Amino acid sequence: MLAVSFRNVSKVFESKAGAITALDDVNAEVPAGSIFGVVGTSGAGKSTLLRTVNGLESPSSGTVQVLGKEVTALGRADLRALRRDVSMVFQHYNLLNSQSVAHNVGLPLILAGTPRAQVKKRVAEVLAMVGLESRAENTPKQLSGGQRQRVGIARALVTNPKILICDEPTSALDPITTNQILDLLMKVNSELGITVLIITHQMSVVSRIADQVAVMEHGRVIEQGDVAQVFAHPQQELTRQFVETVVPQKLPLTIEQEVHSGKFNRVIRAVHTGGAARDLISDFGAQGVHASLLHASDAALRRQSVGTVVLGLSAQNASLIDASLASLSNRPGLDVEEVN
Repeated sequence: MLAVSFRNVSKVFESKAGAITALDDVNAEVPAGSIFGVVGTSGAGKSTLLRTVNGLESPSSGTVQVLGKEVTALGRADLRALRRDVSMVFQHYNLLNSQSVAHNVGLPLILAGTPRAQVKKRVAEVLAMVGLESRAENTPKQLSGGQRQRVGIARALVTNPKILICDEPTSALDPITTNQILDLLMKVNSELGITVLIITHQMSVVSRIADQVAVMEHGRVIEQGDVAQVFAHPQQELTRQFVETVVPQKLPLTIEQEVHSGKFNRVIRAVHTGGAARDLISDFGAQGVHASLLHASDAALRRQSVGTVVLGLSAQNASLIDASLASLSNRPGLDVEEVN
C-alpha cells in the first residue's frame, strides 16, 4: 500500500527572468508505514516536492496521490481534511513565542474548533510522547533548540496524522540533539505506524532512519531505492558523493601507497551489507591465502549495516587467490572488486 505516489510531476515557476523548472518529471512511491528520505543539494527541488503532498504547491503537470486521493482534484473542505492527515514539521520550528508550549501544540485543534477538554487531553498525550510533559506552561524561548523541535513534532502529531512531512528537521541542531530527534521520529514511525517523509541535505540522516531514499538533482529524481542497496551500490555521481560522507571509499594516502607498493599479490575492496564480510579474513586463511586488513569503513543503517573493507592478499600460489575470490562470487550481501 502506498502513502504517496508521484507520477510525472513537474513544477514550473514563472519569474521576470523566465521560467524556472523546480520539478522535472518526478516519479516516486512512498510505501505506507515507511520512513522515506529525500536527499539533495540546495535548490534540487526537495521542498517543492514535499509541498505538493499537502497541496501547498500544485504541480504544473503530473499527479500526486496521497492516501489514495489525487491532491489537485480535492475541493477546499477535502483538502482541509487531508491536511489533518498530513502534518508538517518545519526546519525553524514556526512556534508562537508569546504562547505556552501547550497552546502551540494544541493550536491545530483549537483552530478546528475542538472542545477545550479534548484539546487539553490530546496535548498532554503528545507532550508525553515527545518527553516534554513538564514543559507545558513554558514558552518556546525558555527551551533549547532540540526541545523546540520536539514541540514542533508534538504539534504535528496532535491531529493523529497518517503522514508526517519533515522539512530539514535537524539542520539547525547539534549532532547529539540531531540523534535524539531522529530517534523520536523512528519512535513515531514504529509505535504509531505513521509514514514519515523527510527531506534533508545530510546523507547521515537518511542512513540513520530511512527505509528508502530518493536522490534529487536539478528537479529530477536521479536515483532511488532501498537505503542499503543505494549505499552499497550508488549509481550516480552525486549519490556516490553523498554516500562518501557516510561510508568513505577514498583511501588515505598512506594506504594508497601501501596498495601500490607491490607487497601484495592482489588488493581487493569488498562492499558488504548485513555483516557479510564478518568472516572474510578467516575464510581466506582457510584456503591458504593471507589477507591483511588495510582499510575499513562501516555505517549502521536503520535495519542493517553497510560498509567496505580493503584487503591485501598474498599466497605462494596465485591460483589459490583466484579460487578464493571465485568462491565469494555468489555470497549474498558481498560484492568484491579489485583495487587498481
